[in-house]
Amino acid sequence: MHRFIITLLLAVCTLLLNAQNAIEDYDSLSQLPSAVLMERGRNFFEQRVPSKALACFTIVSERYEGHRRGQDAEACIRALNNCGCVYKFFYFDYVQAYSYLIRAYDLCEELDYDELLPLVLVNLGDLLNDYGESYDSQSFSQQATDIFNQCIDKAFESKNWELLTTAFFNLANQNHALDLSKYEKIFSPEIPDSTPDLAYIRLQFKGIRHIQQGQYAEARNYFMQQLPVVSAQWGAERDTLSSYISIAKTYNLENGYANEAAYLEKALKISIEKSVEDASAKICKQLAKCYEQTGNQDLQQHYRMLYLEKMEESQHSHLANIGELNYINELRKKEDKAKEMAEVRLLQQYALLAAIIILLVVVISAILLWRKNRELQARNRSLYEKYQLTLKQETVENKYSHSSLNTSQKETLSFRIEEILSDARAICQQDFNLSSLAKLADSNTTYVSQVINERYGMTFSNVLAKFRIREACRRISDEREQYSNITIEGIATSVGFKSRTAFINAFKREVGLTPSEYIRMSANEG
Repeated sequence: MHRFIITLLLAVCTLLLNAQNAIEDYDSLSQLPSAVLMERGRNFFEQRVPSKALACFTIVSERYEGHRRGQDAEACIRALNNCGCVYKFFYFDYVQAYSYLIRAYDLCEELDYDELLPLVLVNLGDLLNDYGESYDSQSFSQQATDIFNQCIDKAFESKNWELLTTAFFNLANQNHALDLSKYEKIFSPEIPDSTPDLAYIRLQFKGIRHIQQGQYAEARNYFMQQLPVVSAQWGAERDTLSSYISIAKTYNLENGYANEAAYLEKALKISIEKSVEDASAKICKQLAKCYEQTGNQDLQQHYRMLYLEKMEESQHSHLANIGELNYINELRKKEDKAKEMAEVRLLQQYALLAAIIILLVVVISAILLWRKNRELQARNRSLYEKYQLTLKQETVENKYSHSSLNTSQKETLSFRIEEILSDARAICQQDFNLSSLAKLADSNTTYVSQVINERYGMTFSNVLAKFRIREACRRISDEREQYSNITIEGIATSVGFKSRTAFINAFKREVGLTPSEYIRMSANEG
């Protein structure tokens, strides 16, 4: 108990000290001119110190008051744009990034800042494009494409060549079905050869064109030529990653899976070394598919597990960043108070008093909070899943808007699918798949997949796991000798899972507990 109290006290003191430092930093930074803050912010951005970069940009963005053009308004737009970039590239907080970028966009529109609009558009388009890919949203992807096209046109008109190359890179990155006829302007002799990444995007254009023509070796040659001409001023590793992934794509189209894997592993190495978190997991997923094609089950499983680890690491890193984001939030909340404070010592006295009060509150509240913890977690999870289900349902409705199935046919097929999935003898076979279900339902995989998506709001594999976990819970609770002494591995195998890890992950996702926890609770009830 004493150790717990000491730990709490140290944690509280650390938080208060960070808040005090934040206020002191704000007090010193707020005295600097906007031009100096913007320069410092850009330096911190390039040095990958996001919290300090965000502090500088935030102060500048809050200095503008009014509705007139001028130096303060222009600085505010640039600062808002840069804040959005920090949240996207370092914190992967798309909501905050969108909030800042849309504010910058609205200010450009309000004050007719056409010269700054492309700068904001290229980042806003990149954000929407990432969101569209993550949630498989065609509407968001199309919106991103429209923004990139607008950005390219405006950048070409204003002769902002660096912005033009950035916009085309974001638009064409891994978009091998791009309609290239719209973008011949990137070969205009007006564009200086010294423009960063100009040679790179021209090679990207040629590579995509040869992929569309089925000339994969020629396309690969152009992507290979990209590697020595990368000249991006920031985030050059993303250009290199794009090239490696494009090269891997050409081998995939030729069924050259060994070579595809080699370049994907090069890309993975760079993404890990350069902390490109939003790319590592995707590459691991591609590698798992690649080794599945080659029949190398060990490497397939290795990269599948690595994919899950990267996803988990990404989530943990986002949580770790809350401390830094909170630092910026404290800067903003303490602005008025910081300006009024005459001496730092007075703040320290307040901090000590606050630490004592907070410690007392924490100790007293801890006894009450642990009782409510599971209820709150269950409620939050329910809200999250409800919102996710809404998003997935919208995607499903758009995806199957042209289906020939009528309502009556859907209801009949849905009833049959439910009946089959409730049959443990069928679904617990390890080779049971979508084709098996379609055959038993006297239908085809397309219709079965549509009905499953529309009814359950999830994919076939997730629905199958859901029903298998239900059967596993039934068997765990069965008091007959048949299941009473069976191991977790035995239960997993008996209901169709191929590995203990897959079973545990699915069980925890469906029930909210691990199999061991569920078995223990079931035994206590017995």
